[in-house]
Amino acid sequence: MSPQVKLGFTLSYDYLQPSLCHDLVTLLDNSNFTHLFIPERWGHDAFTQVTTMAHYTSELILGTGIVNLFSRTPATLAQTAASIDELTEGRFILGLGLSGPIVIQDWHGINFFQPSPLQRTREYLEILRLIFSGERVNYSGKIYSLKRFSLSSFEPSLTIPIFLASMGSKNVQITGELADGWFPIWTSFTEIPSSKQDLKLGLEKRERTLRSKEELEITPYILTCASDTENAKNLIQRNLAYYIGGMGTFYFEIIKRYGFETEANRIRKAFLAGDRETAANSVSQDMLDRIAVVGPPEYVVKRYDELRQLGTDIPVVMLPHNCTPELAMDTISAFQQ
Repeated sequence: MSPQVKLGFTLSYDYLQPSLCHDLVTLLDNSNFTHLFIPERWGHDAFTQVTTMAHYTSELILGTGIVNLFSRTPATLAQTAASIDELTEGRFILGLGLSGPIVIQDWHGINFFQPSPLQRTREYLEILRLIFSGERVNYSGKIYSLKRFSLSSFEPSLTIPIFLASMGSKNVQITGELADGWFPIWTSFTEIPSSKQDLKLGLEKRERTLRSKEELEITPYILTCASDTENAKNLIQRNLAYYIGGMGTFYFEIIKRYGFETEANRIRKAFLAGDRETAANSVSQDMLDRIAVVGPPEYVVKRYDELRQLGTDIPVVMLPHNCTPELAMDTISAFQQ
């Protein structure tokens, strides 16, 4: 694989021991991987991890992938992003997303639906753009109202890329209009061409002050294991079942939209009944083939090449939860040929 080809990876202290993460980051920094994204759930915060992992890298572009738009104000997030961008000497991407109602309401105690999540997304990105421009921020929206302040102690204008995780049609359009990159989580290989239509509608509304349409980067997360063992396959199945069956309706609905209504209903029913084994086994081979990548190294690399041919820019290797260190190393090694 050419070192010029962009390739991402995800790591988190929530899934692997920090010492192992640091070893893997050092390995990734001297490999064909170009980007490292750090997720955030309800354990270790993403920004602390990015800051720590920056000390183990000199080449990798580091990003949050993703932090939610509810638990920090736009100004707080802008200050944090500017600080990390300075620390990494411009190797930082701010990855954002709505998360979901279960996390936002039950963990952060904030109403997910009121005001509108779409309105929050638009206002949040518009404010971040204003702050990063170096201008004094005067903004009046339905959710946020800011006046008089400007970001101090940094360069007058910051070019921190903003990537947005979005799934619904209108949110994808906002991504095209206001973001520099798109995280289409749980992307179906067959759906990539059609899903880009919503992105195109947003791109047509871009202002001249934003980067060009050609610079918006499509960055799908792909559950991946470079192994043809039953254990690797089962790990992927369990991860998909967890999100489809246990994380509210968002992932459940998008899987149905991909044509897997029967499987999604069976997974959700079994998961909610506490039968996680049946839920995992209900993830069909067709679903695995279209949404994840699991198999021998040469098959994995071939599938990532197909992703690029479909129009993705930075496909991101996402290891399944409970992945062993050995499996993580094998998956990284698959891309070093």
